[in-house]
Amino acid sequence: MAKRSLTDNERKVLYGLVHHPTRNDRELSEALRIKVSTVTAIRRRLGASDYFVTRRIPMMHRLGWEILLAGHGRLAQTANPHASARMREILEGRFPTIFHVAMSPDHFTFLGMAPDYTTSRRDLEELRTAMHRAGLSDTGLLSTIVFPVGLTVLGNFFDYSHALALAFGIEEKPPVALHPGEVGDIELSRKETDVLRGLVRFPELSDKAVAGKIKASRQAVSKMRRTFEADGLLRTVRLPNVRALGFELFVSTFARFTPPATLKARADAIEKTLKVTPSFFYASCNMESVLFAAVKSYEHFSSLRSLFGKYYEERGFLAGDATIHIGLASMTDILRNADFSPAIQTLQGPMAR
Repeated sequence: MAKRSLTDNERKVLYGLVHHPTRNDRELSEALRIKVSTVTAIRRRLGASDYFVTRRIPMMHRLGWEILLAGHGRLAQTANPHASARMREILEGRFPTIFHVAMSPDHFTFLGMAPDYTTSRRDLEELRTAMHRAGLSDTGLLSTIVFPVGLTVLGNFFDYSHALALAFGIEEKPPVALHPGEVGDIELSRKETDVLRGLVRFPELSDKAVAGKIKASRQAVSKMRRTFEADGLLRTVRLPNVRALGFELFVSTFARFTPPATLKARADAIEKTLKVTPSFFYASCNMESVLFAAVKSYEHFSSLRSLFGKYYEERGFLAGDATIHIGLASMTDILRNADFSPAIQTLQGPMAR
């Protein structure tokens, strides 16, 4: 359930905070045409009430991490009501490649990144075993998709702004990315690695405060942060608390495609998906795709399922039925919500010259 109904200005400011996460209050004021003092007061109020959190996301593929993972599975009927607590115990100090886990009463989904295929398979096997031993999975089965990032379109990487725009009735044209990302084109010095770790680990802190945490100068942290952002290595995102906003559903869709349905052949479908759906994560290669969305109502979900079911069927794109998981937002716990701080701590050796 929503905490309370937001005012028009609160909705505008929250959307602005999510859509323009690196702008300061004055810049946001100019974009939204709301007084600076009002923007500041609303930002502080919404932040204190947990309506959003800030994350800094390192685009790990730019540092040579080649594999993106997406997976899902059924939870044992006996796992609840302690499933989320047990999963937190499993993740504690382990599985740094996993950066997002959603736990619903009957299923779970997760996302991860790994430097190579061997590391990804090792962690998946260890996760499967750990969940089985903890009584979270009767069968110990995980359904996974392994994306080679260099061949994968990352259409949305935790940008909730379009989901909010659809829910708040705000007109916008979401950016559509249809080109795979570059892999391993950035190398970091040891000092740069230390600064990147600090920025990711303490996303809410100022450059000066981060500098104090990692024993560096504020000037060095600020300069490197700006360079990381300009190079596309580091992204700041704000993740809204969709449960507090009254969103009803979290939806995840895992799809496999026929051989003719390549990325090029599906370009229009990908663009339509990103423009129409309230997604906050979307990845697709020639063979498979995964989409995570926060949906305001079941009616909206039902209309989208009907629209895209017909659209894909008419074009013969799907190789079998897509796997769709629907979880009530009020009963879904998000663990490691786009949190890359465990992963970033592993950066050392060959990637830090």
